Amino acid sequence: MSSPEIKNKVSLIFHFAIMNIKMRFKNTFLGILWTALEPLLYFIVLYVVFSSIRNQGEHFAIYLITGIMIYHVFVRGTSGGLISLTSNSGIIISVNFRRDFFPLVSTVAISLLAFVDLGVFFGLMPVFQFVPTWTIILLPLPLILLFFLILGLSYFLSIANVFVRDIQYIWIIVVYTLLFLSPIFWDLNEVDGILLQIHQFNPLGQLIDIAQQLVIDGQFPQINEWLYTTSFIIIIFFTGYFVFRRLESRIMEEL
Repeated sequence: MSSPEIKNKVSLIFHFAIMNIKMRFKNTFLGILWTALEPLLYFIVLYVVFSSIRNQGEHFAIYLITGIMIYHVFVRGTSGGLISLTSNSGIIISVNFRRDFFPLVSTVAISLLAFVDLGVFFGLMPVFQFVPTWTIILLPLPLILLFFLILGLSYFLSIANVFVRDIQYIWIIVVYTLLFLSPIFWDLNEVDGILLQIHQFNPLGQLIDIAQQLVIDGQFPQINEWLYTTSFIIIIFFTGYFVFRRLESRIMEEL
């Protein structure tokens, strides 16, 4: 593929991603501000509740917003990816587009909105008098892995949603369950038993833990932790893409 062709495809992806963002907030009064308000409201509620239950660590607020930021991007990304085919059925039927284009556009759109989440994240640091260490410059690494996790799941969920619309309701239950199964308001060092066992199969929780180590603890997670999480996400990505490509020829029949 030549350089101009690559440039045109990238330009087309970003064009559709911007359209996706505009449609997402169409007819709302606050528009894109909701991107900042959602994680901020999550944070306020959870911070008030869990700060009232028991005494938290020195940097609990930043620990909490780190987890909420990644969780919020994940939920918004996979929820958008899930409907990326059905919501664009008119284009798919009338225009000769590659089907895998739409989950990719949805994930890119969410990645752009993630910069707003990051703004909230960094904006809360001075409020709670938190000074990060140099390891925070490595935060983009788990965020890149988060992108591929969302994209892989979006491939799988979008194609599954074409054939079984119940998947939308099932996924809502899954993401709310992940809120409690991921180390957002609890620490891995404070739990044992089934929560630690589930953590081994929860890539979202693993990314949250890695980000919290980089931000709060000021340390680089162990190499085996990076390798395990990265390998897990790569498997999810390629599995999702494989399932998508196997079933995409039947999309037109179902839409």
